[in-house]
Amino acid sequence: MSAALHAGANAPRSDRPAVPAVFAAPGESVARIDLVLVGARGQVGSALRRQLDRRRHWLREHTGVDYTLLAAFDRRGFAHDLQGLQLESFEQDLQPRRDNDLELLLARLTRPGAAPAVFIDCTASDEVADWYPRLLSGGVGVVGANKRANARSLSHFHELQRLSRRHGAPYRYETTVGAAIPVLGPIRDVRLRGETIRSLQGVLSGSLSHILHRLHEGCLFSDAVAEASALGLTEPDPFEDLRAEDLARKLLVLGREAGFALELESVAIESLVDDANDASGTLRERLRAQDARWQARISEALGRGERLVMVAQVDADGGRVGIQSLPVASPFAQLKPGENLVLVHTDLQATTPLALGGKGAGAEITAAGVFSDIVAAANQLLRR
Repeated sequence: MSAALHAGANAPRSDRPAVPAVFAAPGESVARIDLVLVGARGQVGSALRRQLDRRRHWLREHTGVDYTLLAAFDRRGFAHDLQGLQLESFEQDLQPRRDNDLELLLARLTRPGAAPAVFIDCTASDEVADWYPRLLSGGVGVVGANKRANARSLSHFHELQRLSRRHGAPYRYETTVGAAIPVLGPIRDVRLRGETIRSLQGVLSGSLSHILHRLHEGCLFSDAVAEASALGLTEPDPFEDLRAEDLARKLLVLGREAGFALELESVAIESLVDDANDASGTLRERLRAQDARWQARISEALGRGERLVMVAQVDADGGRVGIQSLPVASPFAQLKPGENLVLVHTDLQATTPLALGGKGAGAEITAAGVFSDIVAAANQLLRR
């Protein structure tokens, strides 16, 4: 398996087919894009493989690009095939990871003359995020649903952008905020056309939106969290959602894209659990300990004719994520379970902000956003 990583590189860039238009003409030559998928057996990674499998032949025929799964791996296994793995049945090719498998793969992807490749991160791993600078420096496109890379220091965030520009390596992470909802792209467009973003506010967590909606319907807190987890709406550890840590990372990425020079410490966080750092007891027991408190909070809000909503807001001075009790007519209070909404206040759109919304949680919808980023990254690679 690993020996194959030493095989000769694909054709040099000068010998590749000309970049296709968005839709290829009949008989046009086909360009190959190698894909490397990490987190391949997780909920988002599995959904992405299904979507790629359904669309691969259509994309080859209509766009002139062949998306080839060169390698796939997770913490338990590694698979690699120069001819391409089967998207749906690649697990039969998985082998236990060896110490040098990933190093050999990274060396192959980043060496001169390597075929254009997109590295796809469907994890929430700090270790995987550590690889981004090397990949971008080697000209490999990076598509990340992993918020951890962009939630590190502001200098690290800027360094990733610099490496992307310097080496012509696309770096796309639209799904880190809002899943498949176009949020970061429109914010960049607003800034490019000369508007100054004053502040942003929104409901950015599909998982917390779902949980709070179910609480207002009379569901116990512990049951609502278990339901959201079973639906694939939460992080693998749902306490990351409940502590609002994941939401804070989203808000930080959003604020940085808006041009605010912020660190994670600039975001004040209100946790949904009062003993978030207490790891004693089973997950279910820890959640049940929150039931009575949340029943009381929901009852009080309903008595005022209001609803509790987890709202994130950020401006140049910092950010905050926390529960707000809002009138039922509020746009945020009217959102359906799992929906996101971001309001962008600019110098030109101060009283009537730009609204960006839609379904913002779930493996299938997140994978669809990753898919869009892969296609955009591939087009950029083939044009350089």
